[in-house]
Amino acid sequence: MNPGARHGRITGMERALSVDGYKSREEFEKELKEMQRKFLELETCHLDAQNAQKRYEQLLQSAPDAMIFVNKEAKIVRINAQLGSLFGYTEEELIGRDLADLIPERYRGRHHENVARYFAQPRLRPMGSNLVIYGLRKDGSEVPVDISLSPLEIEGEICAVAAVRDITERKKSEEEKQRLREQLAQAEKLSALGRIAANVADEIRNPLTSVGGFARRLHKIADSEKEKEYAAFIISEVERIEGLLKDIIAFSRSRSPFLEDHDIHEVLDETLKPWEEKLLQQSVTVQKEYRHNALVRVDRAQLSEAIDGLVANAAAAMPGGGILSVLTSREMVNGVPYVLIRIQDTGEGIAAENLGKVFEPFFTTRISPRGSGLGLSVAKKIIEEEGGTIRIESVKGAGASVTLRFPDVRPA
Repeated sequence: MNPGARHGRITGMERALSVDGYKSREEFEKELKEMQRKFLELETCHLDAQNAQKRYEQLLQSAPDAMIFVNKEAKIVRINAQLGSLFGYTEEELIGRDLADLIPERYRGRHHENVARYFAQPRLRPMGSNLVIYGLRKDGSEVPVDISLSPLEIEGEICAVAAVRDITERKKSEEEKQRLREQLAQAEKLSALGRIAANVADEIRNPLTSVGGFARRLHKIADSEKEKEYAAFIISEVERIEGLLKDIIAFSRSRSPFLEDHDIHEVLDETLKPWEEKLLQQSVTVQKEYRHNALVRVDRAQLSEAIDGLVANAAAAMPGGGILSVLTSREMVNGVPYVLIRIQDTGEGIAAENLGKVFEPFFTTRISPRGSGLGLSVAKKIIEEEGGTIRIESVKGAGASVTLRFPDVRPA
């Protein structure tokens, strides 16, 4: 058969088919190319959508705040890793659960009502709305949080997107600031009260000195034992009040210490010398153990006053006798040398519930005709004004130990 004739017949048949509603090869090829082009466009769109989804996932998971997506039924539909970490759940554990599971029981009463109100009027609500909000972790603990809300349409459904921020540290900081403000206000009140007390003490001291002087004269010229007894009682009470006034003035007045370098052992020996006879009569043995000669930059007179108060406190704790130990040593803290002065007694000790109160003004556990309850407070104030620290340790019935620490200024 003639090839040309066959080609002519096929062409004619195709033309006849095209006329009867069938498509020609050229039309099929054209439509196929168009379909391939659209398929490539769809594939490109699909890849773009996948890439956008990946970018979205990356942004969601790398967001600094915990994120949670909730639908209008208050069901959790999406979270990021930060939220799971904050509340202690995996994504699988939270998806589909009610948002109320992340809210403490006491706040759940109006929870669904609040969700319905939000979805009725979706709006942006930024963080810092001054609401006190707490979240409930998986382990039952609570965490203070700040939350921002914004509506987002996902596949035709409106969701509420919440960014949740743990504000534990911020809350602690705010509480600390409030505590410091209260302390400052209290300190200002105490300072004003102290100034008044010091002025009153000064005014009382002069006439009190006169009363004491006349009482001593009356004691000398008294004719009867009863008169001498009355005069002695007045003298004793005057001395007690004078001691109290001295402590009040010492505690209330601000001082500017005159700081010089002193050998700590010389200061201790000088302060302990007047006590030696008195302690001996009280059956108290003084033991000294000095190590590492050291210089401290202090106001000698004021430090001596503080140590004197500590020794008096230790002596009062051993009315039936005991051992008073005065020890010195040296320690390094972050490469800085410090001198430690430890004053120990074998007295009655301090109960655990009172240990944190011993430096409070006028706090005392002893019934003493001469105790003012200011000795340790005055000592603490002097030591801290001179750049030192003071710490007390005690066990009831096993004595007490007071440790002072000052920088060692002796050349290395």
